[in-house]
Amino acid sequence: MLNKKIIFNWSKTLDMFRPSGSFSDENIRHRPKQGYGIIAIASWLSSDLQCSINSVNIWISNLTDLENSPAPDGMFGVGNAFWVLITGDYIFIGTEYSEEQQILITKEQLLYVLEQYKAFLEGNYKDPNNPPDPIDVEFIAEGQEAIDVYNGLEGSHLVPYAC
Repeated sequence: MLNKKIIFNWSKTLDMFRPSGSFSDENIRHRPKQGYGIIAIASWLSSDLQCSINSVNIWISNLTDLENSPAPDGMFGVGNAFWVLITGDYIFIGTEYSEEQQILITKEQLLYVLEQYKAFLEGNYKDPNNPPDPIDVEFIAEGQEAIDVYNGLEGSHLVPYAC
């Protein structure tokens, strides 16, 4: 298991905190200190769920009752930039735009992340003087390893793009 942190960096452009896998002092031209997997999940939150508590609630509801969700087979497909595929208790989140930004996480851990992200959204994330606490994230694999492990699961939907 990999243990990383989603941190919240202040965006002067948006005038609010945004989830990130990179520290504010990192140069984006270099490999992130925490790796690319945490970048993937932070980017998925900020690009596909954005600042919508309703979106987070929909994801929580769908994951806790997959059988009655819009995608009971776990083939959630693509959002703004990320694919989400579910097989059993494993969730693959990845993008075809960056080979490194792939992540394999358990359903339990993603539900934890979503609950923490919801708490962040319910707080005052537009106050630059009140930075939110990071979210601890535990996941199985990142990058090509995440694709390989997910594609090897029995009943996998297979990642529709190859890195």
